[in-house]
Amino acid sequence: MKPFRYGVTFLSIILSFAFFSSCTTDSKTYCLTGAFLSDKPSREDIVDFKNNYGKKPFLVMVFVDWEDFVNEEVITDVYSEDCVLLVTWEPWYAMTKEGLDYDRILSGEWDRYIKEFAEVLKNLDKVVYLRFAHEMNGNWYPWSGTKIGREKFTAIYKHVKDIFDETGASNVKWVFSVNWEDVPREDNNFMLYYPGDEYVDYVGIDGYNWGNAKSWSRWMSFKEIFEKRYKEITNNFKKPIIISEFSSTSNGGDKAVWIKEAMNDIRRMKEIKAFILFNVDKETDWSFSAGRDSGKELKKQLENDYFKDRDFTLK
Repeated sequence: MKPFRYGVTFLSIILSFAFFSSCTTDSKTYCLTGAFLSDKPSREDIVDFKNNYGKKPFLVMVFVDWEDFVNEEVITDVYSEDCVLLVTWEPWYAMTKEGLDYDRILSGEWDRYIKEFAEVLKNLDKVVYLRFAHEMNGNWYPWSGTKIGREKFTAIYKHVKDIFDETGASNVKWVFSVNWEDVPREDNNFMLYYPGDEYVDYVGIDGYNWGNAKSWSRWMSFKEIFEKRYKEITNNFKKPIIISEFSSTSNGGDKAVWIKEAMNDIRRMKEIKAFILFNVDKETDWSFSAGRDSGKELKKQLENDYFKDRDFTLK
């Protein structure tokens, strides 16, 4: 994701090809665009995004609950537009009458379902990014370490990934996705959940500028939200980074200025290889509507050739 340097030698060209062969993208070249468009993103959603902002989202994120599978229509629509799925797989439903019981995953009770899920993605014969059990270093999901313990979370993550490997789903790229801050305290650090390099292809970071939308929130720049975690990851892991969820409210500040500064920061943080813009109004006005100043600024920023809507290195 760093700009290509002038005056390349023949040796550096050879080394560049070697790097391409070992990584999904060359981190010295560009950052891939991506977005969450809707619960069931369609071809029309992708085309609308491109028409509004000048580039399509190369990565299209979907959320899938435990016991479910990726919608077939979504798969068809996303790949027909030469985009790639990033599947956020949320293990909500490992249930007993008493409540959530993640021991059922470790005991093998869900192995058949996990294998079927892996086979569905494998049989696409296309690259898929998989973000399993994200934001474990928070306290709001039932799979959070504060709820089930760090050791159990890591064991579950490894168990699921091992089944994918046994199934031969080598086209699936694993995104270990953490929250931008550790909640409720810093001693709940995301690094305590890291399953090991062999289980991770990318490290994702989720973060939002809530502005004044909540009683507990304040206006925060992209840099304030992401830079500390970015440095922790680059200092401790040799893994490329995806900003796996981000956006800003307009409540409390200038959203157009915020996205301009955010895209400048992404270009500066050169190990960020892709981003997922949360472009749906949910808890607040996260979307960048095309007619507003923030939407116009996003389109202007995406005109920069640093941001790509196609990855020619993927097979």
